[in-house]
Amino acid sequence: MTKRHSSKDEQQNYTKLDNDYVRNTDKAMNRKVQSRKRKIRRIVFFAIVPVVIIAFLINVLVHQSETLAEKEKKKQEATQHLVKVKDEQDSLNLKIKQLEDDEYIAKLLRKEYFLSEEGEIIFIIPEKEDKKDD
Repeated sequence: MTKRHSSKDEQQNYTKLDNDYVRNTDKAMNRKVQSRKRKIRRIVFFAIVPVVIIAFLINVLVHQSETLAEKEKKKQEATQHLVKVKDEQDSLNLKIKQLEDDEYIAKLLRKEYFLSEEGEIIFIIPEKEDKKDD
């Protein structure tokens, strides 16, 4: 039987036997150490990967919520603009109907151009001015 020396053994001043039992024991210890390292690596991997994925998904969620907020704001502005345009369209349609009426046109001409029918007298009344002396 040959004796093996290891760096740790020299510090402790004893020699290790080199037989099947010692080699099998060393291999078993090495397997345990390697197994622990693999377990630690797996744990680290399965801890880091989900954290990275969750961070990515949170980033996507935040970006989508910002985009959604912008689109909601644009939608609200467009809705307000649509209401204004519909109101304007309604008033223009009313004006078109009024302009098709001959009585309205006659009334408008009398008012704007001071035209009168036979026998009518036109009185011009000045507009009321605000008194600032009060």
